[in-house]
Amino acid sequence: MTGKTAWPADVLFRFLTIGGATVDIAPQPTIALPERHAAICRGCDASYPDANGASHHVKSWAQTHSETCRALPRPTA
Repeated sequence: MTGKTAWPADVLFRFLTIGGATVDIAPQPTIALPERHAAICRGCDASYPDANGASHHVKSWAQTHSETCRALPRPTA
């Protein structure tokens, strides 16, 4: 599969950055907040933890970050 990578099993949403990396949203549950999610940029390592269980804020951050991040994807080997 040229130019394609498989999503990690726990990734719920994925946004492509303008630099070609991805911003992934995955569950980050805690005892107090079982529905907690977090977003992390796989290019520059910026992240947005959902501290309140409001996943719509995480999605908004991930999309906004992906529209401006110029970091390249990290090498896999």
